[in-house]
Amino acid sequence: MQKNRKERFFITGGMGYIGSVFGREALKKGHDVCLYDSLMYEQNRVRMMKEIRAVDTKKTELKFIVGDTRNTELLTKSIEEFKPTYVLHLGELSSVYACNHHPALTEDINYTASKKVMDICQKLNIKVLYNSSSSVYGVQKDNKLMTEKDLLPKPTDYYCTFKLKMEECIKNKVKKNPNFKIIVFRPATVFGLSPRLRIELLPNHFTYMAVAHNMIRISELNAYRAAMDIDELVMGYFKVIEKGNWKDLIYNIGHHNLSKGQFAKGIQNVLKCDVGLAPDMGNLRNLQIDCSKFNKEFDFKPNISYEKSIKKVADWMQKNLKNLQSSNFVELLNMPLDEWHKICQSNVAITPRR
Repeated sequence: MQKNRKERFFITGGMGYIGSVFGREALKKGHDVCLYDSLMYEQNRVRMMKEIRAVDTKKTELKFIVGDTRNTELLTKSIEEFKPTYVLHLGELSSVYACNHHPALTEDINYTASKKVMDICQKLNIKVLYNSSSSVYGVQKDNKLMTEKDLLPKPTDYYCTFKLKMEECIKNKVKKNPNFKIIVFRPATVFGLSPRLRIELLPNHFTYMAVAHNMIRISELNAYRAAMDIDELVMGYFKVIEKGNWKDLIYNIGHHNLSKGQFAKGIQNVLKCDVGLAPDMGNLRNLQIDCSKFNKEFDFKPNISYEKSIKKVADWMQKNLKNLQSSNFVELLNMPLDEWHKICQSNVAITPRR
């Protein structure tokens, strides 16, 4: 994208955690946006549209379509009528818990429907941004910084299973048609504020526990995760769009590589809270990622400090805590509510605050 060129973005999952932030930023930059979303998480459409349309301008178009990516007829018609220059495909189930509870649904949405999205974009010659996940790196024993060329472990959950199947599908499409313009991201765990907040994502979850319960529950202090502020992720997307071309297919994108203990310590630097060890909760992931390829090629320099991001989330949660709790977390979770309660109420052994 040339600096002054106006783009048209069609976003599947446009009312989701990442899609709503991307849509808002695209409008701020003067681009047109179509949000395509099934509202499966009971999002408040009116409130979200106001937040996404943060800048009141008549020079940009914002369109919303209630639609499911499995509805191929509606999806095709919507894309053809909007005539996007880019499709940002985010319309997938994006929680290990949800995917493992509903494997058949996960396959339908994250694989079968996603393949249809690729077919439509390839046929119409539309550029695609696709999110895979850094979770595909699984459990790493030696704290190695994983690169895009490293061998991947066999997936242990349905979320990663179908992310990897989609990566393979996309590789085959590009091999058969090198003119198909698509880039695949393996993002770090994203956190921060959004018009459609996800409270179960690791740093957001830890921050909520500190604000609401004065306690962070951790299963493995020394397990690592890659993470980045959601605003930085969107900045990274626009670095790609502004350049308009890319050398490879798959890119890691992230900022921080921290242990869960370091995540908690950063929150303790912002909020007064205790840390409790809860061995009966959490998942097995332990990974760090090397993002140097993306950073170098796209001159990307993420610079939002972890504690600055946490303070922003904590301030918002403190102001809105009563509303969060009284809502029974409607809109806020991509996982079953009973699983969320289990995590929040796990038995813990207190680690003294230092």
